[in-house]
Amino acid sequence: MEPKPTSGVLRRIRPLPGSYRYYPYATGTPSGNKHVREEVVQLGVDLSVSLAKSMFLLCDDIHTMLWFCFKLLKYTLPPSDPVSERLLRVVHYVYSKDIKPKNRACPDGGNSVQWELVRTTWKDFTDGIIILSRLVLRLRKKDCYFDDRLLSSAIAKYKQQVLKKLEDKLKSAKDVSELNGFERETVASNVSDLWKSLFDEEAGESTPEVVRSRIHSDLFQPISGDSCHGEIPALPVYPPYILGAEFAKQELREEVVQLGVELSVYVAESMFLLCDEIRSVLQFCSNLWRRVERDPDVGNPAGERLLRVIHHVYSRNIKPKNGVYRIGGKSVQWDLIRTTFEDFDAGMGDMHNLFLVLEVKGTWANGREYTSSVEEVLKKLGRKLRCAKDVSEANGFAREAMKSNILDMWQFLFDREKEEVAWTRKVRREEILSDLFPHLGEEDEEEAKQY
Repeated sequence: MEPKPTSGVLRRIRPLPGSYRYYPYATGTPSGNKHVREEVVQLGVDLSVSLAKSMFLLCDDIHTMLWFCFKLLKYTLPPSDPVSERLLRVVHYVYSKDIKPKNRACPDGGNSVQWELVRTTWKDFTDGIIILSRLVLRLRKKDCYFDDRLLSSAIAKYKQQVLKKLEDKLKSAKDVSELNGFERETVASNVSDLWKSLFDEEAGESTPEVVRSRIHSDLFQPISGDSCHGEIPALPVYPPYILGAEFAKQELREEVVQLGVELSVYVAESMFLLCDEIRSVLQFCSNLWRRVERDPDVGNPAGERLLRVIHHVYSRNIKPKNGVYRIGGKSVQWDLIRTTFEDFDAGMGDMHNLFLVLEVKGTWANGREYTSSVEEVLKKLGRKLRCAKDVSEANGFAREAMKSNILDMWQFLFDREKEEVAWTRKVRREEILSDLFPHLGEEDEEEAKQY
């Protein structure tokens, strides 16, 4: 079974620095992503360097080193896979040029001093090989219009969850590897030539079987007929999460949460702009809540979070100011904020649709249409509210601090284990509404409906 990131619980999402980042959707083409291909080639080089370093750490016992490489290459991917082929050549090159000439011992049943360290890297290497293969196969498809956003996320996670883990684990034995002859820059320069052809047209066909067999025979001849290293057969190979079956859906979930946070931040900013007249704040909030769509089965979890954000901002930041509340009064910024009603309405409608697509329909294929629409809404809101930025900040609005607080209210949107039961949600919703709008009478409600 393919591992997931903590049973549907969203990982703590990194705050977006500055403004929200917008990415093009489905802009990837074979000719238009040269920089992405170059980055994937570099991932192959970096993975190779870590593998070479492990070989140098294990080279005090050739039996251990070769069995480790043998199982890694034989059981992780088919031998004809382009990533597997290049790693075979990397291992053969490093062994033939740097390790074999030293005539190290190869006792059957021996064990390297560094085996306990290197064995901890097994999953990182197998994950790295499989994920890199997934990246290559997607990029090699000439007719594949892939989602750059997913690809960029996969590459970023690969660097953090595979390459950095390997680097952190192996650096504790840096002195040992260097003493055994490992030189990072030299190895990287030498193996890079083996990866340069990864996306070349002529590289489309795999290495002939006879060539692979010859390399394989020359490389592993010293352990031919030996019993396998005692602990290596038990090392498992599991399919990694990155670019796996659940990856696209989970990435979209995280993206939806970020969009919800960004949309809520603009709601909060609007409340700060209106806070010179409390009645305007409440009318604005009442208008937003009243227009939230609700599904008969699941309600509107995105709308519920927006309500909690409104209550949080009002209770913590607006209400303590003891601002003016005048029947018939209007905030100085009311005419500006009323131009945003349709944008907020459209944005929350698409957020609701995204939740239905992901959680009710259980798919993600149509989600990008809605995320793109929400991004357009965010751009419009940003342009409209930019002219009053000084006013909102003078009234106490601090975007980054607000974003951090709001994230806490959105991050469990798709975690059913953390979600409250329907009755609890209803009680909490009624308490919030009672606290928010106790003074908003029928006259105010009717006036708000006009907008």
